[in-house]
Amino acid sequence: MSAASFGGRTAIVTGAAGGIGNAIAGAFAAQGATVVIADLDGRAAERSAQQLAATGADVRGFATDVSDSRQVHSLTEFATSLRGSVDILVNNAAITTTEIIEDIDESAWRRVLDVNLTGPFLCAKAVLPQMRRQRYGKIVNIASVAAKRISFNSGASYTASKAGLVAFTRHLAYEAAPDGINVNAVCPGPVLTPMMESVSDSTALAQRRNEIPAGRISVPDDQAGVVLFLASDAASMVHGQAVDVDGGALLGWTDTASYFVRRGAPR
Repeated sequence: MSAASFGGRTAIVTGAAGGIGNAIAGAFAAQGATVVIADLDGRAAERSAQQLAATGADVRGFATDVSDSRQVHSLTEFATSLRGSVDILVNNAAITTTEIIEDIDESAWRRVLDVNLTGPFLCAKAVLPQMRRQRYGKIVNIASVAAKRISFNSGASYTASKAGLVAFTRHLAYEAAPDGINVNAVCPGPVLTPMMESVSDSTALAQRRNEIPAGRISVPDDQAGVVLFLASDAASMVHGQAVDVDGGALLGWTDTASYFVRRGAPR
């Protein structure tokens, strides 16, 4: 794609102060889009935006809790004010827990679902009216291969939220397609991000690497490239898909004993 592939387009990327979201925001900015980095940590969002803006890109930071409809409304209004429209939404913001089911606190369970599943619903609902009016829009939800199996690194709340996000992607795609809006999901496998490194030691990372047929753990740029494709006109006939970007990780699995040991609950 040329540097002007997304010229004139405005993209919102949630949870983009770091990790996968930041790589996605940077990739859109490099392709000419106006990008809003939305993150719960407003200062981090602003720092990330300034770093990208220093390269000549049009990037802004905006503090947003995606589980709060009022904050999502403010985010959408801000993004629209920049160029008059929101053309691309990437629902990337996510949190996780690592406990086994009986140890997950109810409030923690609800918070994970609020951010990982309700957040994308609220963000999509906020941008849909405008996308329908302009008969153009791209929504990409960042799910996980956990949606198709379970999560090795995170708990059941994360798995449930990502499975729900894949189902939501299909339903939203069906409703939005008649108005020229593409809705798809990307399902990352293991990705070297601060979130993954916080729940994985070097031994666990080596084990995960050995289970990936491609021979390496994904990096955020691997995910960003697929997101850009799904948001491009080259994917105009792709609707409701959940694309695995995992180096073949879904083709294998790990032993049950390791699963419980990593949660401090050996069996």
